[in-house]
Amino acid sequence: MGYRHIDTAEYYRNEKEIGQALHETFAAGLKREEVFVTSKRSLTDLGLDYLDLYLMHFPVAYARGDNFLPFDDKGQAFTLDIHFMETWKAMEKLVDAGLVKAIGVSNFNISQMEEVLTNGRIKPAVNQVESHPYLGCHRLLEYCTAKGVVITAYCPIARPGSQEAEEYKVGSLLEDPVIVEISNKHGKTPAQVCLKWQIQRNVVVIPKSSTPARIKENSQLFDFELSEDDMSAINKLDKNGRLCWFSLACTTHQHWPFDEEF
Repeated sequence: MGYRHIDTAEYYRNEKEIGQALHETFAAGLKREEVFVTSKRSLTDLGLDYLDLYLMHFPVAYARGDNFLPFDDKGQAFTLDIHFMETWKAMEKLVDAGLVKAIGVSNFNISQMEEVLTNGRIKPAVNQVESHPYLGCHRLLEYCTAKGVVITAYCPIARPGSQEAEEYKVGSLLEDPVIVEISNKHGKTPAQVCLKWQIQRNVVVIPKSSTPARIKENSQLFDFELSEDDMSAINKLDKNGRLCWFSLACTTHQHWPFDEEF
């Protein structure tokens, strides 16, 4: 389909498969420098010599065990009191060693971003957060833009039909009357409108789909433009509609990020 940005993580449990796909694609003629690979885990599983972007997946440090992400009998993840700045300083050494081109964070609030920017040696290139028209992250975007940090939006179409959307009463973004009206006006799908809104805000989007037709559709965003009125109408849909609260994991941890408005 022409995609060149691959975003993965240990948590997604797909790095080895992505590594195999990259190996096959490189063997077919694509050059390594023509692909931008973001991960939050390992070079070994991906079979690469370097990462273009390496992210700290969450400001809370999880304990390791025999099982991936071990939980106690109350359903809480085992966490550690390791400060994220300790992790950040270790990541800076990976840049020095040439193992990663750039480093960044994920799910960090403004206060946590400020701490990394103030106390880190290398500025985060990216903060990857959940963002869609129901969760605009307007304050965070304004802050990061002023600091020269790029925002990447995961869940950019708010996981329509998912258990999370139902549990947190976010609603179906793709059926929102405002989104539907704008999509009809431009002859585009609601998903394309949501993705285009992010791009026009200078936000990187990483939509996920297992349907080839939708994977193709998600890339067809560059033959139309949302007007200022369109952008304003979508901006007003914000209702702090967060889907990914990590609530079973670590809400009591001192570094849980969602006590602060994004």
